[in-house]
Amino acid sequence: MDKPGKKELMQQIVAYVGPTEAIRLVSDAYSAEVLATRIGRIEEGSQNFIKQARPPLDLMQLALERVLQICELTK
Repeated sequence: MDKPGKKELMQQIVAYVGPTEAIRLVSDAYSAEVLATRIGRIEEGSQNFIKQARPPLDLMQLALERVLQICELTK
């Protein structure tokens, strides 16, 4: 089974909380993902810069998935 895309995830979140709140929640989650990624890179860099190449993360996808997981707890 394929993972839902960003548009589908956002539509599901909007169904739970409405468009305005969905935008705010996803924006906050995206900012948190960016911050967590940057902090992780700084910590890695302080030890051995980059130990191994990792695929780039789709931070928006991660943010949408996290918000939807929280919304689904209300079921």
